[in-house]
Parts: sequence; structure tokens; C-alpha cells
Amino acid sequence: MSDIDVYKELCNSYRAIDDFRAKLLGFLPLATGTGIFIILGNKEKIDSISSYLGPIGVFGFIVTLALFFYELHGIKKCDQLIEVGKYIEDKLGIIGQF
Repeated sequence: MSDIDVYKELCNSYRAIDDFRAKLLGFLPLATGTGIFIILGNKEKIDSISSYLGPIGVFGFIVTLALFFYELHGIKKCDQLIEVGKYIEDKLGIIGQF
């Protein structure tokens, strides 16, 4: 495999990770806002689920913590891809996205 092919795959991997992270981070506030409006829009719903708010909060915290660690992992992968991309660009003598 040539350096150019490796560089193309590296760029595709970087874009795929970056795109997925952006979609995930864009979806999270939408889902949270929707849940808040559904619950706060009806007093009867609040009363009926009040005993479940603690477990729902714990579940939300765990999901948020998992997404945080996943984001840290994505940042680490992107940093590594950027470093390799810079190396390949220097080796090929091109000015690219890294």
C-alpha cells in the first residue's frame, strides 16, 4: 500500500470519527430537551413518575459519564490520527488537512 493510499484511509477515518462525534453531541441536547418538555408539560405525568425520578437520574448520569469517556477516547484517537497525518504530509511534501 502506498503512502498516498494510507493517507487517504487516514483522512477517511478521521472524518468518520469526527462526523460521528458531531452527530452524537448534536443529538444529546435534542433528546434531553424533548424529555424535559414531555415531563414538564403535564402535571399528572410528574406525579405518576415521581418515585422513578431517582433511578432515571442515576441512569442519565451513567449514560452521560459513558458518553464523556467515549468522547475522551475519540479525542485520543483523533490526536493520534492527526500526528500520523502530519508525519505522512511531511513525508509526501504536501499541505493537507493535518
